[in-house]
This record gives sequence, C-alpha cells and structure tokens, in this order.
Amino acid sequence: MIHLPGLRGNPERSYPLTEVGRSFPGSFHHYTASVIASWQEQKDVRQRRLGEYLALLGLSWKAEARRIDATHVEVRVGRLPSPSPGGANDLVNVADVGVGVSQTLPLLVALLSADPGQIIYVEQPEIHLHPRAQVALARCLLDAAERGVIVVVETHSNLLLKGVQLEVARGADPKLVKLHWFARDKAGATQVTTADLDQQGAFGDWPEDFADVELDVESSYLRAAGA
Repeated sequence: MIHLPGLRGNPERSYPLTEVGRSFPGSFHHYTASVIASWQEQKDVRQRRLGEYLALLGLSWKAEARRIDATHVEVRVGRLPSPSPGGANDLVNVADVGVGVSQTLPLLVALLSADPGQIIYVEQPEIHLHPRAQVALARCLLDAAERGVIVVVETHSNLLLKGVQLEVARGADPKLVKLHWFARDKAGATQVTTADLDQQGAFGDWPEDFADVELDVESSYLRAAGA
C-alpha cells in the first residue's frame, strides 16, 4: 500500500534522499523528492507525465530534482503554470510557490509510481487546490485506475466527485469507480451506502447534506441580502 495522509508536511527547501523501490513504508510524501530524482537520472517518461499532470491542474509545467550533496535533494518546479520562452531556466524551489504544489506533488508522484495491483490510499487529495484543479484531478486518479492501480480516495469535495462523473460521461469505464458514503446515525454508529456509476456518470440522489450545504448557504445569503 502507498499511503498519503491529509497532513503532508510543510514544504522544505531540501529533502533527505531515501531508497526508491516498489514499496514505500510509512507516508509516501517522505519519498517524493527521491522518486523524482530517480526518474530524472533514469530519464523515465514518468517525469514528463508529472509535468503534464501539474499543467492539467494549473499548478506548474515541470518538476525536477537537484542534488545538493550526497544525502539531500532540492525539488524545483516551474514558476508559471505553462512553459514560456526561457522558461526552462525559470524554475524555483518548491518552498517558494503556493502550498498547493507541495501538497499535490506527492499525490501525483504516487499515482505515477504505483504498479498495477498496488493500493494507493489518499486522504483529502483536494487540500489547497483551486476548484478547477479539483475537477481536473479526477483525470489523474482515473489514469491510475485504468492502469490497474487500486486508488482509495477519502474526500469531502463534491467538485472532485463531479470531475469523476464527467470523465465517465466522456468515456471512462464506469466499472472502475465505486462510491461509498459514510454517515453517523444517532447512536454514533457508521452507516455506509454504496453506489455505482452508469454510462453517463450518474448514480442517483446525492446523500443527505453532502451537496445541500452549498445550496442552503446560497439560499440563506440571497435571503439575507434581500432583507
């Protein structure tokens, strides 16, 4: 299993090098910099794919590793969301850009690192992401699922879910997706409701209070503004 908790640490200016293999004991974000360094040294196509994912989310267009010494590596990313003339030299330390990059980079690297049959467990992948990026992230998750990776996502983002529905409506296999809703009853016991997507990405009614909160606050705002 590859595990990414909701709290993925603050961005650092350098990271200790770790062994890179098929298994990643502990939290995966500790391995991110070393995996990027390994891809770079091996000229692995996954480094290019990582840049494409970053661009899809509107965060950057490139990520690379630069060895500082024998034990530490620096992660550098494109300062802008897309390349520009001279952009190859316009790279900055990951600690000098928005925290959304440092929080999302481990997730994208994990999705690209996982082998078919491996499980990725991700808590709240939408943390620090712009709403548009939350929708786009669905494509990255489904890319991994289409390769045979088992991606377990715990999320509070209806936008991420809508993004998954959109990808299925565009042609992704609905059998790759299973939805589980968790709610507590009055006694505090957890109740789980499961749903499948159809070919149009639909699954029936939203669970109680999942999307209603946004509608309720909008309605309350309009009433207050009118008053």
